[in-house]
Amino acid sequence: MNGSGVTRRALLGSAATGAVAVAAGCSGSTVARTNRPKVVVVGAGMAGLGAARVLDQAGCRVVVIEARDRIGGRVHTVERFGTQVDLGASWIHDSRGNPLTEIARKAGLETVPTDYDRVSLHRRSGDPITARTLSRAASAGEAITSELYRLSWRNGDRPLGPTLKRMVDSRVRAGVDRAALEWLYGVEVPLDWAADPDEISIDGFGEGTLYRGGPDLLIRGGAGQLTSWLARGVQIRKGDPVREVSRSGRGVRITLSSGEVIGADGCVVTVPLGVLKAGKVRFEPALPADHRRAIRKLGFGLLDKTFLSYESEWWNPDRTQIATAGFGIEEAISAFNFGDLAGRPLLCAFTGGSFARQLERQGSQGATPTVVARLGQGFGPAVTPDASLSTRWARDRFARGSYSFLAVGSTGRDRAVLASPVGRMILAGEHTSTDRPATMDGALVAGRRAANRLLARLD
Repeated sequence: MNGSGVTRRALLGSAATGAVAVAAGCSGSTVARTNRPKVVVVGAGMAGLGAARVLDQAGCRVVVIEARDRIGGRVHTVERFGTQVDLGASWIHDSRGNPLTEIARKAGLETVPTDYDRVSLHRRSGDPITARTLSRAASAGEAITSELYRLSWRNGDRPLGPTLKRMVDSRVRAGVDRAALEWLYGVEVPLDWAADPDEISIDGFGEGTLYRGGPDLLIRGGAGQLTSWLARGVQIRKGDPVREVSRSGRGVRITLSSGEVIGADGCVVTVPLGVLKAGKVRFEPALPADHRRAIRKLGFGLLDKTFLSYESEWWNPDRTQIATAGFGIEEAISAFNFGDLAGRPLLCAFTGGSFARQLERQGSQGATPTVVARLGQGFGPAVTPDASLSTRWARDRFARGSYSFLAVGSTGRDRAVLASPVGRMILAGEHTSTDRPATMDGALVAGRRAANRLLARLD
């Protein structure tokens, strides 16, 4: 953690990307067959499109079935406020070695690095928190993070909350500013892992690995351009959700909500963990007990965005994060300055975990009134926007949340179990990634890996 509460995605160690190596299955002599294997991919998000491209390049007949009337899943770029905004996933984390960095380059996309250190943090009284105070809190946070990583190797299945509270209280007694330190850990936990400290395990706090560093990147024009590039040449059927996946003999049968049944030699299912938890896709026969147990145990968090549009900037344009501290870890809010990215004055405020769920229940405006009120406590009436928009991902029936986390009682093995083949059907998505969960690239690599595993079974 540094002076801005930079997330664990910029703190952890390194991992392989999962190559797109084509396994046997549809390659080589199989491509020459008159009747090439047919494969269905359920879901046209990052994982589904990653799987579909590997399978297509291997010579399979691939059809992607997407429940929505658009591609991308939790990657969703829309036109608002005279610019493009990402309602869902947006950052290419740890860009050096990240496969999405290369895709962005090939697609000719312009990327913008994020400097998390440039923070404007005020108290609820309106007084600014000084750079010195914030720096001291950040140093204490780094020490806490190191302690938590060490604990995760020994008994990381315990809830993070009580341990984190003890560590924070200890630093506060030593003279560290509570409001600043709790805001930093609000960014580090609910605004990163999309879950409360009491929901996530200590092991979950340190979960994941990095590539080779590099800045976190945003994409001018939106992350939806990544999924559009991946979807080129892929056959995608939209607007008809999958109701059931049946396995029998050497093939699968996919039943759509319209009643249509599609037979195939194999399939990759990339629906979000939230949809699996809700049982909205039936499996016949039922998934193995280990898979069902993993679906139950893993957590599925919530991270929402509130966009605030203005005619002119009321904040220092040199600042990346603008926030009011003093609401505790669970209710932390951070508003990112997207002015350079959007080409106009625009803030994007994040809320996470149980606080985000609570705000979604407030009605169609979601978090907007609370975000504006709390920013206003720190910065005054100028924070009232000319236009706004809040996401409500928990209420999205094809997502039911944002991304997965290691809940108390779950381990990385649960992710590996979910990724293991069940006959000629394989689950994929960020929730099946042990290296890069909760990231776009983790979903992409998980989809590629699932495709290669399926290809090996189609021989």
